[in-house]
Amino acid sequence: MFNIFSNATWSTKASSGFKSIAKSASMAAVLALSACSSTPVAVPTPYKASVTKEGYGYSSVQLSDNEYRVLFKATDETPADKVQEYALQRAGQIAMKQGYQYLAIVKTNVDKRPIEARRVITASSPPATFTHDQQCTMSGCTQVAQPTATEAQNSVQSTMINDIYYSIVVRMANAKEGLGKNVIAVDDIPPIEKK
Repeated sequence: MFNIFSNATWSTKASSGFKSIAKSASMAAVLALSACSSTPVAVPTPYKASVTKEGYGYSSVQLSDNEYRVLFKATDETPADKVQEYALQRAGQIAMKQGYQYLAIVKTNVDKRPIEARRVITASSPPATFTHDQQCTMSGCTQVAQPTATEAQNSVQSTMINDIYYSIVVRMANAKEGLGKNVIAVDDIPPIEKK
C-alpha cells in the first residue's frame, strides 16, 4: 500500500535542501553584486546625506554647543562651487534646526584622494541602415525603405578619479557679534536647485 505521509516527509526534506542551496546561491549573487556596486561611479555627486561612513554626500559632527564640522564627500566630477554650496547648505540646515539665526565659517579644509571608479561609456550608434522591400498594390509595385533598429552599445571602464573631502567648521549664534567677519544669516543661504 502507498503511504502518502512518507512521501510528504521526503518532499519536505528535499524542499528544505533545495531552499538551503537556493539561499546559498542567492547570498553568493548578492555578495558578487555588492562588490561591483561598492566601486564608485565617475559622475557628479548630488546633494544628499551620506548613508555610510565612507559614502558620498554630507555628514556632520557636533564639536561644541554651537560649533559643528560639516563634511561633503564628492567625486571630482562634481564642480568645486557645488561642493562648497552643498556644505554651506547643510550647515544652514543644522543651524536652523538648532534654532540659530547666524553662522560663521571658522575653518575650511579640502582633501583629495585617488580612487578607482567605474565610468559608463556610451558608444555612438552607427548610422541607421535601411532594408529595401517591394510593396505591391493593385496599381503596381514600388520599392519601400524600412529603417532597421540598431542597439546602442554601452560599456563600463575602470578609471582613476579623486574623492574630494570638503569640510567646514561653523560656529552658530543668534547675534552677529562674536562670530567674526564671515557671518552669514541662515535665511540668506539659498536653497539647492533641484533638477
